[in-house]
Amino acid sequence: MTIKIENGKYYVIFNIETEIPEFPKTNEFVGIDLCMRTLATLDNGLKIANLDVSYEENVIKKYQKRLSRKKYNSNRYKKTLKTYWKWIDQKKNKINDYYQKITTQIVKKYAIIILEDLNIKGMFQNPNHSPKLQKIAWKKFVKMLKYKAEIYGKTLRQINRWYPSSKICSNCGYYNKDLKYETEWKCPQ
Repeated sequence: MTIKIENGKYYVIFNIETEIPEFPKTNEFVGIDLCMRTLATLDNGLKIANLDVSYEENVIKKYQKRLSRKKYNSNRYKKTLKTYWKWIDQKKNKINDYYQKITTQIVKKYAIIILEDLNIKGMFQNPNHSPKLQKIAWKKFVKMLKYKAEIYGKTLRQINRWYPSSKICSNCGYYNKDLKYETEWKCPQ
């Protein structure tokens, strides 16, 4: 048993051994492209939307402003701090719930999951991409997919970020050298 304090609340964590329910065996596989406009795009064209937590973020900003104007450790400061923590917890729980449900659906449906290995740390250094990436939380999404695939006996592979998957025809394997930024193209073969 582990006791943890987070945002002014106490949590007790129990470790329990249970049998893991097996998902039905499928021979399906999926390639997942992590995007900024959408959380992910599956190779069958299905787009998984980013979760909109802008309302929670605006409320959190409002309470940060209120906290900065209050005298530190006063009763009103403590009361505002509790409300601030409540909104942070609500945002975090909403994101976790969404990612848990999405990753479980993917692992349940597909036996082989293929992801691209992105340089997320390098992308954060770009000031234009950094604010968007902070909202998306790709690392959390990939981490959840990894541990769920391991638990349920599914295969998860990450391909090299330099592999030209967009330039190779999925049917015949033709390599299109002239492709620049297009996402869809017709194979001449």
